[in-house]
Amino acid sequence: MRKLFILITFFLVSLTALTQELVNYKDTINRISINLPIGWKYGVNKNFPSLILIAYRAPSNLTDTSRESLNMNVIDTPQKDLDKTFSGFIQSLADAKNFKLIETGDRIINGIKCKWLIETHTNSQVDLQMHNYDFVTLKDGKTFVLTMVCFSRSFDSTKPLFDRIAESFTFLN
Repeated sequence: MRKLFILITFFLVSLTALTQELVNYKDTINRISINLPIGWKYGVNKNFPSLILIAYRAPSNLTDTSRESLNMNVIDTPQKDLDKTFSGFIQSLADAKNFKLIETGDRIINGIKCKWLIETHTNSQVDLQMHNYDFVTLKDGKTFVLTMVCFSRSFDSTKPLFDRIAESFTFLN
């Protein structure tokens, strides 16, 4: 009975992620467009100028402990090679507490060549295991990194939503 309940719960959470409505966000300064879940808070933080977008799901009540979020980081890049840039990116993550690289791959999103990774690490502020789902691409001497984050316990049910968000990313003409 318990296994059936867990299976049904997982199915419903996954269905919710797949049916989450999205709204288009355009940044005409950095020339990007991406869809964000309706109801998420989003903006920029002037203390972190390379982060051109920060978005997160606000808790629905006091007992809601989920903390899905994403950010888009843009870094001037001397490398014009995506493989070398991606390798350097992975090396920069390796210092995280309990870092473990789970999977990497290549993907074309709206005609844009991207490299992606899934990794886990321990969040030092709350001492909980986190999953990062990152997409990296290059354009005009800049590296664009889309990072989507959630607690590891909810990654499997959140990944379909993260995939939909990533699939919406594009550069504006």
